[in-house]
Amino acid sequence: MESSTMKNIMSMAIAGLFLLAGSVTGGERTPEPIKTLSPNTGSDIELKLSYESFQGMELDEADNFDGWTTTAEVSVPFLERFRLRLTYPFRTEGDADLKDDQLVMPGESIDIEGNGGVFDFFTLQFEHQLKGMEEDGYGLSYYVGGGAVPSRLDTTKARPNGGFDAFNHTGTVILGGVRLDRQHGFGHGIFNLGLRYYASSDDLSPSSNDSFTVADLKGALVFNPWGPVHPVVELTYLGDFSDVNQFSLIPELVVPLGRNVDLKAGATIGLGGNGSEFGAQAQAVVKF
Repeated sequence: MESSTMKNIMSMAIAGLFLLAGSVTGGERTPEPIKTLSPNTGSDIELKLSYESFQGMELDEADNFDGWTTTAEVSVPFLERFRLRLTYPFRTEGDADLKDDQLVMPGESIDIEGNGGVFDFFTLQFEHQLKGMEEDGYGLSYYVGGGAVPSRLDTTKARPNGGFDAFNHTGTVILGGVRLDRQHGFGHGIFNLGLRYYASSDDLSPSSNDSFTVADLKGALVFNPWGPVHPVVELTYLGDFSDVNQFSLIPELVVPLGRNVDLKAGATIGLGGNGSEFGAQAQAVVKF
């Protein structure tokens, strides 16, 4: 699908969100932001469908990567304070410029597309809540998990011996961390402090390292609602403070539709590094 078509879809989705904000009452619950996850494991099965566009991302062999990724996720609670989360980035499309040091087609524009993600892999996470807001005054949980590349990203970069090169066609990731939250007078603060270890990856890190470790840091303030709308501000960082640096600010609006549905839309604003310079975010959540 062409990027202009996706931008039109995003514009309509955001417009629809504002219309719903004026007509739907969301109730008393505080919804999650798009990226930063609550330590509360809850009692509902959740289904999520997410869209994220990006501009100007740098990879190993290419720069100025503009495109979009869609992701599906299902998470299931079990026992009293446990949850399993399965995340599948199922489609990525975009275009980029090959770096000048490439032996074939240096500086030329290429297309990139496939049934997978970029830095997000197909993963399974185990989550365990240790503290709860009502009992302890704050929430605390930890998570561990791992996964692998679901499918390669095909490109129009020619190989010297014929055919075309593929990006991100191999690799695994191990991840873990803690999540915290606390209620304040102005709203709800949530923090995720994690690490990811990528092994045998391909064409990801600008340093050309196939195996590397990055911090996965997220923080969000979910402000008290304006009517049915929850304004949210998120800060995210994925990187090693050296070769990989993806630092972003994400202002967003979240509209709970009753107890079982959340609609979210926001913008990604790059704050430096080699991640996305600008993009859009959208997410729909269904609980049952």
